[in-house]
Amino acid sequence: MTSLLLLALVAADPTPWWSNYGDPELNRLVTKALASNLDLQSAAQRIAESRAVSGESRSKLLPAINATSSTQRLRGGFSQGIARIPQSSGQAQSGSFVSPFETGLLQGGLDMKWELDLFGSNRAGLAAARADVQAEEQRREDLALTVSAEVARVYIQLRGHEERLSITRRTVDAQRLLLELTDDRVKAGLASQLDSERQRLLLTNTEATLPPIEADLERSRQRLAVLLGDESLMKAPLAGSGTPLSAPVVKAELPSELLKRRPDVREADAKLAAALARLKQSKTDLYPKINLNGLVGRQGTSVSSLAFGGGNFFSLGPQLQLPIFSGGRIKSNIAAHQARVEQQKIAYRNELLVAFEEAANAITNLQRQREREGKLAAAAQSARTSLDLSRDLQRAGVSDFLTVLDSQRSLLDAEFQQSLARTQVLVESVALYKALAGGWPQ
Repeated sequence: MTSLLLLALVAADPTPWWSNYGDPELNRLVTKALASNLDLQSAAQRIAESRAVSGESRSKLLPAINATSSTQRLRGGFSQGIARIPQSSGQAQSGSFVSPFETGLLQGGLDMKWELDLFGSNRAGLAAARADVQAEEQRREDLALTVSAEVARVYIQLRGHEERLSITRRTVDAQRLLLELTDDRVKAGLASQLDSERQRLLLTNTEATLPPIEADLERSRQRLAVLLGDESLMKAPLAGSGTPLSAPVVKAELPSELLKRRPDVREADAKLAAALARLKQSKTDLYPKINLNGLVGRQGTSVSSLAFGGGNFFSLGPQLQLPIFSGGRIKSNIAAHQARVEQQKIAYRNELLVAFEEAANAITNLQRQREREGKLAAAAQSARTSLDLSRDLQRAGVSDFLTVLDSQRSLLDAEFQQSLARTQVLVESVALYKALAGGWPQ
């Protein structure tokens, strides 16, 4: 089943879209989620159910043949034991008397019923059932796309939390080292105790940011465990590739053909086809229905008489059912199905509009986040340069210690914001992949 899901998601690309990020761990997690996600397993069972219903609809096109057998014990005679006894000549005919007796009656045979689908009622029902199967399959594909995108999004956020945790820890180490150097300068009379306390305050505040980041990291890991249906991942560390993830570059164009591959759009199309088929089926109630009924078998008073006796029986003939008066039931049913068709038409158009909206917004968000990331990267580089310069000026006695502290705070904030922006760029690229059903504008 996993291979079918993968093929369905990457119909426009020979490789899965998540492999474009170049992270083997991400590839492993998405593949595992498509195979073991509990929601996908439930969706597979719904498809099996709809296929079974489709098989039931297909059976209505064929004759139904049943084997029948019965055994009875009868008490009575001809005309329930009433026998008329003639009198001797010259006398009036007397009355009658009951002459009871008991006997067995065995029957066995086949009966057949076949609706001649002259006006296409059963064929329309089969078409509707098959469209329901297609709708369920597209719903599963949409769910698979959602699961894969959610796994990628959570994994990217988890890596972002790890990056910001690393940035904060490096900053803590640097601030702790600077605090030690400041304490040494205080002892040597080259700095004031105020400088030491200010550095200690900055270090404490930076350390206080570590627990929330660690909590976000744990929540992301637990979310992945739910998506993969594997509780062991809640505490197990993930093996990353060691290289930063990068989002592919996209053009601003939005081919409409890609949006038609979205599973939710195809699901809406299948639901419309099912509604049209059921409308056609409801209209056939206005026409006659012809059933061909047949019965063949043998009967006798004992097992031996079934084999050698002459108790054969059969019947064969059509049955015509013509609607004459239904109190408006048939027309009301047709009107209800017509309304359902109009609803599905509206739902299909709405799905197309939503698809265009999501894809256009995803492209715009990705482009803007790329611009933001570029500006924050430049700001982080300026913050590093500012910190180096402030340290040199402070050592030379040209600047005070507050300048160094401000530069440290600015660098931590700049690197933190750059990491958030880089993570958001990757998240927006996943959203675009999802909006285009795994496709990419080329």
